[in-house]
Amino acid sequence: MELYAVRFGESSFQLKYIYRDTNHSEAIVKIAWSYYIAKHNHKTIFIDTGFRDEHAAIQWGITFTGVENELGSIIDDLSLVDTVIITHSHFDHIENLDLFNTPEIIISKIDYEHALNQCSQAVKEKLLQCHVVTVEDEYVIDDLFRFKVIGGHSNGSSVLYFEANDNNYIITGDECYCCDNMISNRPIGVYSNTEHNERFLNDAHHSGLIPLPFHDLNLFEQYPAVSEHIVRIL
Repeated sequence: MELYAVRFGESSFQLKYIYRDTNHSEAIVKIAWSYYIAKHNHKTIFIDTGFRDEHAAIQWGITFTGVENELGSIIDDLSLVDTVIITHSHFDHIENLDLFNTPEIIISKIDYEHALNQCSQAVKEKLLQCHVVTVEDEYVIDDLFRFKVIGGHSNGSSVLYFEANDNNYIITGDECYCCDNMISNRPIGVYSNTEHNERFLNDAHHSGLIPLPFHDLNLFEQYPAVSEHIVRIL
């Protein structure tokens, strides 16, 4: 398997959103906005999609990196994508879904219903156009990824467990904002159910999993660079 992390944006972020135990802090840190691309069994799989709305970017103080110009080193055409896995339906994880052709889409049942009510019209139309697998608890994808609904960050937020090269990894969705949430067992500060998030983090922390979050800038220093804003995990 090949696995890449793609940084499509950067911004400042309040530390109290990353760690629940600093909810009175006004400290600011830099974060990434990213998604993942996997190649496995002759399939191309996107894990979340990013977004491109300039108004949303301004609202959140996000600077786009222009990574689209770098994607050719991994995939020539988004129409070739076989599967899109959505960890949850917040805008930065789902709003580029309409750029794809007709991939299979994997998403929690709760967040599928939320997306049909709350996301842009383009995303709603794509969800209705494609074959969608809605998951209530767990679902195994291509004998590799174990999609698990956690429901800590959002009501239907999910994670992906997988094994590669004798290591156990987890793509955390936003149940972690950074690797340290899991490494230090510190719950996130943005949640729908902090008990679910705490239980997930505690289990993952004690299992020694390798975390792959979506907002950790250090990830892009830790792994080998493919281009300026893309690193190869595996």
